[in-house]
Amino acid sequence: MMTKPYVGYRPDDMSSEYGVFFHPGMADLSESVKKALNGTLAENATIPAFSAVSDLENEGYQSVETGYTLAKDGSIAIAVHTHMPGVTPAMWHWWFGWHGSQDRRYKLWHPGAHMSARWEDGRTDSCYVGRNSIVREIIGNKPLDALIQFKSPLEFGFSSEAVNRPDKAVYICARLGHPEIPVDMGYLVHQVRAVAGGCEMRSRFWLGGKYVRLRRKGKLADLAAGVLQQFRLLPANFGADMLRHCAEEMRHLAGILPDLHQKWGADDTCAISGAQKRRTEPDFDKKMMSTLFNKVDPGQRPAMILEPNTVEDIIHIVRYAQKVGKRITISSGGHSFSANFIREDSILILMKNFNRYEVNKETMTAKAGPGVGGSVLMKALFRENLFFPAGHCKGVCIGGYLLQGGYGWNGRKLGIACQSVIGMDIVTASGELVYADARHNADLFWAARGSGPGFFGIVVNFYLKLYPLPPYRAIIAHDFAIKHLEDVYRWAWESGASVPKAIEFQMIMSKNMLNLLGPGIEAFAPIFADTREEFEEAKAFMHNSPVRKKAVIATPAINPGIEMLYKSAMTHYPSNYHWGVDNMWTHAAMDDLLPFIREIAATLPPPPSHFLWLNWHPGSLGADMAYSKEDQIYMALYSCWKNAKDTPVYGDWASNMMRKMQHLGVGIQLADEALHKRTASFMTDENLQRVQRIRAERDPAGLFYEWHSWQK
Repeated sequence: MMTKPYVGYRPDDMSSEYGVFFHPGMADLSESVKKALNGTLAENATIPAFSAVSDLENEGYQSVETGYTLAKDGSIAIAVHTHMPGVTPAMWHWWFGWHGSQDRRYKLWHPGAHMSARWEDGRTDSCYVGRNSIVREIIGNKPLDALIQFKSPLEFGFSSEAVNRPDKAVYICARLGHPEIPVDMGYLVHQVRAVAGGCEMRSRFWLGGKYVRLRRKGKLADLAAGVLQQFRLLPANFGADMLRHCAEEMRHLAGILPDLHQKWGADDTCAISGAQKRRTEPDFDKKMMSTLFNKVDPGQRPAMILEPNTVEDIIHIVRYAQKVGKRITISSGGHSFSANFIREDSILILMKNFNRYEVNKETMTAKAGPGVGGSVLMKALFRENLFFPAGHCKGVCIGGYLLQGGYGWNGRKLGIACQSVIGMDIVTASGELVYADARHNADLFWAARGSGPGFFGIVVNFYLKLYPLPPYRAIIAHDFAIKHLEDVYRWAWESGASVPKAIEFQMIMSKNMLNLLGPGIEAFAPIFADTREEFEEAKAFMHNSPVRKKAVIATPAINPGIEMLYKSAMTHYPSNYHWGVDNMWTHAAMDDLLPFIREIAATLPPPPSHFLWLNWHPGSLGADMAYSKEDQIYMALYSCWKNAKDTPVYGDWASNMMRKMQHLGVGIQLADEALHKRTASFMTDENLQRVQRIRAERDPAGLFYEWHSWQK
């Protein structure tokens, strides 16, 4: 049976390890607080609205550092300044994570008003950003229940400096609401700023009136919030009561915080708001294998798997890894066929919770986290008549896709997808959040676009250039029996650069075409045309093909919609299978390629295994970046099997086949690489050397792994 919350310490509390720190006497209020409680504000002095909260980063002070105001709409703004000798910002950062899991800790803060505290998720670790704290405390003379939803300072508009420099200042930010009713009453921010001899806390609260919100989304929620804002939900004396309470608790805790921190502040755990799983815990293998699209066991195991929710989580992970001497790997969606992100005794970071995106139709840009699915983004853009060259497969998230290059819809016209990345937010190997584009941290921006799994940072946001949705869209398919192999591939090769740019021409060879017709070759022409003339030209290319009459099936141009295009693509890439893949770029003559294509047809494993041919024929790359390896034809082999016992039979087929013909290639692309089995070039030597020079400067200790073939 749970004990009813109560104020103060009882005998059993006093006998606990925290009893020596419990001091019921409260220090006198400062003169500035007394003056504010008397209702005296300087003439024309105001507390800036929440919309100007980031002004707290500015040097100096605001016109009101201690006081409160009551607006006509019933909203209350409160400011409290507390000077804290001998205290550091880092101590407060620790305190907000440490105190929230036990009533006894919480009561040390304000012995006469605090009653209970617990984390909504039930955990007891020391982390607060991204988590919700449920507290009961007395404000004025009335017990109140509150849900404190701690947020990243970045969400409140503060700069990266607010998370990069905890030695200079920390920003504790939260929404305030009710734990049982889905209503939020406003916001709080505590800036703890280092000053000579200690620090100062500049607290701000914005409550009631226009700040009332429902913890729901949608038009009905907005309408209901508008109604609630018309009521004075807070009593007129709440501003004074809250000011007094804040002044008392902050000044009281400042007197004991250095001693508390000295005793319990040495925390070597990796406390983050997201989930974590250690290798020593039950079901770790099941968890690890669930991160893999390719179900071949990579034979290595990370030390722990972490699922951060916030940028602060990631910064903490990086600093923790440095402290304990672990290296880091990152996975956005888990579609690395070679499982590059699974390394022995590493810290594996899953970026799946960074799955938010924002589309700005006016500026034709988007901001998206690495855990956003390419198909999710694409369908959202279609609804706005916008476009981005996202990948062809569902489940592939944009993080790894954009870092390795990104071969996507309409890519022959718009270019490799990473060319349409205009900026990134990156957590570096030093644990700092930075913005990178062509003018800021340009070395990181250059290296990220094309380094793929060998990039030495953690991208938390991509800034993307968007395009108008091409109005003329269709797909044409020609399906050929395998007996026409030579005619079909010679036609594809000879067509070369004459394939209209509006067509992303590709062919798939399998042992059971359409899962029905036996061995054959499917030739696809997805069309994304901006004009009627382009559209007609693209259709004519397929309709006038010299091999069209040999097709078992030759479809007209149809527009199945983006959803059906994704469903069609996924018939070739089913989930919960084992995969062995490899690829190469080539411009070799067809007479040289044909013997190997015949061998591929003869030895191709059972479906859905397949051989992909893509007529790329690029123009010059439109951006200076690490990505630098492509050619006229892209060839990729995909061996696929359901049962793990067949791995010895099919697992090496793709790489062995590519090894036989690698003298005809110029290198590979990183999307479907097999660098754990076959070393191959994936960027120019000059660019690789430049990437490695930047790595040596940005990640001298080797916190992040390189590619498989460069494994240290």
